[in-house]
Amino acid sequence: MKVICARKDLYEGVGTAGRAVSPRTSLPILSHLLIRTEEDRIRIAATDLEIGMECVVEANVQESGQLTVPARVLTEILAALPDTDVALSVDQSHMVNLKCGTSEFSILGLPPEEFPMLPEVHEEVRFTIENDVLREGIAKTTFAISNDEARAILTGVLMQINGESLKLVATDTHRLCVFDCPLVECEGSQNAIVPGRAMIELARIIPDGGGTISVGISPSQVMFRTDDTVLISRLIEGQFPNFERVIPQEYSKKLIIPLEQFHQSIKRVSIVARENDNRTIFETRGGTLVITAESGSIGRAHEEVEVLREGDDLRMAFSAKYLLDVLNVLNVEAIEAEFTGEASPALIRPQEQLNYCYVLMPMKID
Repeated sequence: MKVICARKDLYEGVGTAGRAVSPRTSLPILSHLLIRTEEDRIRIAATDLEIGMECVVEANVQESGQLTVPARVLTEILAALPDTDVALSVDQSHMVNLKCGTSEFSILGLPPEEFPMLPEVHEEVRFTIENDVLREGIAKTTFAISNDEARAILTGVLMQINGESLKLVATDTHRLCVFDCPLVECEGSQNAIVPGRAMIELARIIPDGGGTISVGISPSQVMFRTDDTVLISRLIEGQFPNFERVIPQEYSKKLIIPLEQFHQSIKRVSIVARENDNRTIFETRGGTLVITAESGSIGRAHEEVEVLREGDDLRMAFSAKYLLDVLNVLNVEAIEAEFTGEASPALIRPQEQLNYCYVLMPMKID
């Protein structure tokens, strides 16, 4: 095999595929990239057996073939090389030769036959979605997934496809995110739980500047395809919790809160609140929302935000961290917060937007 690529293109391709490389593995081949020729381009693949990534890079293919090379080593070399063409070749002992200008490296590879090929996804459900919409949905849900491996179902994002729209749902039992978005095209309906890591990596490879991404789902795998990159992930088996019954359908109290002022107030109060399990007290006094936090080791914080209020005054406690998580991904003038009781979850959504909601459980007030 012998190919010549632009260093910048090869570096970007290696960096993209390399996101699927496991940092710790007992199988040496999983720390490698598989690079194989295909007419006037090369395909770069990586996998950790949970997710797999493959991307295409334009190349001058002088001799067809394939090779494997340690991902970390190749990435570091390409990052340090001048921005000119790079020649890659491999000999029968799997020694990879890299030349760029006056630089030359010989890197120990492994037999390509040892590399586990990415699985074929026998698509039973297919849909196409706009890049910007999917990226927004991932940003507004993945922060709420659980890190508890004992409850694997909650470490992923539920994709609920119903033929016309897609719901992305994430929860760690303390809070719940639901993002509802339209699809460009869709064939079939299915619920699929995608590992959180796969969704986060997907957001990183979605191209900017419009366009669409195609998604195919089998009973055990999901494939996301952009113009030049493919991400394949296993699905998490099991039944996702019935999230719809958790979403409050009515309220007795409602606040309309200016987002930027509220966001900055929570940021400041969280400095004290994080020393007390992030507990933050919310109390309304007429048209003012008073936000306080106390810590025996720091002291006390007090903030006030002018709000529009429906219903009686309220006094509840919420996690400042959980509030910041959702405020960080919203870009609106104001939010609506609905309440049904001191022990019941609050429903937060962008003002006059019904396609996204955040359900947050309250904390006990000491």
